[in-house]
Amino acid sequence: MSVFRPVVRVTGPDGRLWELYAYRIAVPRRRGRFPRLRRLVDVPVAGLRALRSDRWTIEAIAWLPHRQAYTWTTTREFRGHVLAQVEGQLARGEVPTPRNATYLGAS
Repeated sequence: MSVFRPVVRVTGPDGRLWELYAYRIAVPRRRGRFPRLRRLVDVPVAGLRALRSDRWTIEAIAWLPHRQAYTWTTTREFRGHVLAQVEGQLARGEVPTPRNATYLGAS
């Protein structure tokens, strides 16, 4: 599974194409004068933390006609179940509410 390509793509009844991503790495958001330079340190540190973590982030994104995204966190144990629930609910045109996941918000 990769943060760079979707785990699955699903089309809703309204024709919107949703991409589901699952990843463990969590790079902190930085502001200020040197955010790009700071990424040289943040990305490797986040990668090392992800190796020890059991926390997975599941993100559903639709790009057109406007960007819409939903985000949840879950554990390795429930990752597959959460992905399947989100995929099914998006295919039926519902707002996903998977069990065994913590909703982080929409954007």
